[in-house]
Amino acid sequence: MNNQGTAVAPATQVINTPQTGNIFVNAQPWSLTLSDNLRATFVFDREGRPVSCFLNGCNYRFGLSGQVLMKVSRPGAPRFRRLLSADESVQLHATVRDEVARIAAGIAGAISDELQAWLAQVLAWDEARVRVDRERFLRIYRPVSIVPPDQYRALVLQVTEGCSWNRCSFCSFYRDRRFRIKTAAALREHIRQVKDFLGRGISLRRSIFLGDANALIVPQPRLRELFAVIHEEFPAGAEGPSPDLYAFLDIFGAARKSAEQYAELRDYGLRRVYIGLESGDEAVFRLLNKPGSPQQGVEMVAQLKAVGLQVGIILLAGAGGADLARRHVARSLAALSAMELGTGDLVYISPLLVPDDSDYARRARTLGLAPLSAAELTAQLEELKTGARAATGGRPRVALYHIEEWLY
Repeated sequence: MNNQGTAVAPATQVINTPQTGNIFVNAQPWSLTLSDNLRATFVFDREGRPVSCFLNGCNYRFGLSGQVLMKVSRPGAPRFRRLLSADESVQLHATVRDEVARIAAGIAGAISDELQAWLAQVLAWDEARVRVDRERFLRIYRPVSIVPPDQYRALVLQVTEGCSWNRCSFCSFYRDRRFRIKTAAALREHIRQVKDFLGRGISLRRSIFLGDANALIVPQPRLRELFAVIHEEFPAGAEGPSPDLYAFLDIFGAARKSAEQYAELRDYGLRRVYIGLESGDEAVFRLLNKPGSPQQGVEMVAQLKAVGLQVGIILLAGAGGADLARRHVARSLAALSAMELGTGDLVYISPLLVPDDSDYARRARTLGLAPLSAAELTAQLEELKTGARAATGGRPRVALYHIEEWLY
């Protein structure tokens, strides 16, 4: 992580006053954390922008887009997640400001001038500033639909917009936009707008994710130009994300580049490629209307790993429903085994979530395929997760991927 800057020293303090009790303060070069008697916790970036908080038993994550995600975990109950309404978001921002104002007043005589200035920045995020920030974001970005979980703290640069395939039956992320590749000049302007928008808050971003759905399909001469712009705008050692690059790539797009071209992208800083395999079974693959084939996915991984790139493989629990469940699991695990994944690679298991009016649901009904029940879906998630670890010898990290937990 190339985040530079000076932390407010000491980095961690416990301040006790009659007004506040114990206040835990952790000031890092990239974030400020305040915890009120371990009852409530608030995290802010270097601009004072709220990042997350724990309050009244609920976890909240604040997106740059202005959305707020609430998550609640209680023993013996399934995790609950939802996006707050606009009115709820306004109220939460006001509550956070009130809590921080109370804390700041109580510890004012026990903290440095630098920390006092940071708290003043936090308190400057009133309703009007939050609204302006959201409007600026919407001018800079098209919707940032999804990134892999290990890239939730990445800086997203929309090298492309939309998806070059955009016909998978289960996915509606990019239906509202045409696929577009930015020119080098347009990408440079996009980056400069992003940097101006984030300000010192960019220090919280750990890597660079190339949006949107299939950025590496860009023809190599153009991609070379775009990578060069990124490295010019984010030189090694500068404040902000490291120059390590990550991106999605569909199976059908992989064949458009040679091993030498992937090696060139590796030398430009590409570190990991994420592949939506979804299933190792041909019938399920066709139901999902994925381009390519599971076997081509295995061959794609071999090509990428041969030049030293890491991969992230995504499987869909529930794909194919109850009728195809056995073959979906068995052939997906066989595909993982054939990929010879290693340390640094990732396997994500994501539950299939589709509305009743999706192309996938209509196809499944036409074929008479019954969806998994909630209990069966949970069981298949665990079966795939456990099986993936066994099939890969425990070398790559295997984790669940809940797409409804994402916001940018």
